[in-house]
Amino acid sequence: MVAWINGTLTDIHNAKVSLLSHSFGRGTAIFEVLEIVTSKNGTALVGLHQHYERFCNSARALHIPLPYSKTEIIEAIVTCAKSNNVKNGLVKFFAYYDDIELTIVPLSPKVSLAIFCIDYNTLNLDVHELSKPSRACISTYKKIDPSTVPVYAKVAGNYVNSYLAQMEAKHKGFTDAILVDTKGNIAEAATANIFFVRGQSIYTPTLRSIMPGITRMIVLDIAKHDSIAAMECDIPVESINQYSEAFFSGSVNNIQPIASINNVNYKPIPGIITAHIQQLLTSLLEDNHQLSEKYLYYF
Repeated sequence: MVAWINGTLTDIHNAKVSLLSHSFGRGTAIFEVLEIVTSKNGTALVGLHQHYERFCNSARALHIPLPYSKTEIIEAIVTCAKSNNVKNGLVKFFAYYDDIELTIVPLSPKVSLAIFCIDYNTLNLDVHELSKPSRACISTYKKIDPSTVPVYAKVAGNYVNSYLAQMEAKHKGFTDAILVDTKGNIAEAATANIFFVRGQSIYTPTLRSIMPGITRMIVLDIAKHDSIAAMECDIPVESINQYSEAFFSGSVNNIQPIASINNVNYKPIPGIITAHIQQLLTSLLEDNHQLSEKYLYYF
């Protein structure tokens, strides 16, 4: 397996960075994760342009000068994916300071770019297992307040918050953690956005305190296209028992039904609306939906 690093394909085991690098020591690496799928029309990157735009937003938030253009990064991703013969899998790419730095602000402006493309078979990963119904809990850790750091930036350091919440959930016997923001509203899961269903409508937290997920974006786009009422709004944590269904959305788990949150149970699993959203997203990924062209980048 090879990785693309600063313009060169190299064995993945040669992808190394100093333990004294700024991004390792200070958590300033920015990254993206997107899916590679194979449909009837070939192999495609899911939401490539949308992921790239978010990558740029993260770079601006962290004052990181990206060393390559959009065209160069896309060409590099495609080269890496083809070199590893990925048909169904993941792309993960990073921009990071790799020089040895001990100061809080790096003295060197040098930024590196690394791209990894890995097939699910190589990882022995069954994505269907990741989409099994979740037994979630409300974490005692609050979602990072947007007045402290740019929560919309996909930067390594922000994920300590998610790590602690997920570790807490695992220790308590749950599968997933849900974080509440500092205003008492549902924010998101450790690495996924969340939706609730009431009647025939879906509800999801506003972007104020969350990661602007690409799958979340796709779900809202599908809902608009297929005349499913969807609202972005505050969802007080005490109101979760007022909904009949709930589900997570993410780049790997896509749509994951939530069976329960603490002692609130949602039945059946998946619910009717959740199953419908699952079906529509699957249709999009299989290039059988009118929005497929917008989100599938064939190579």
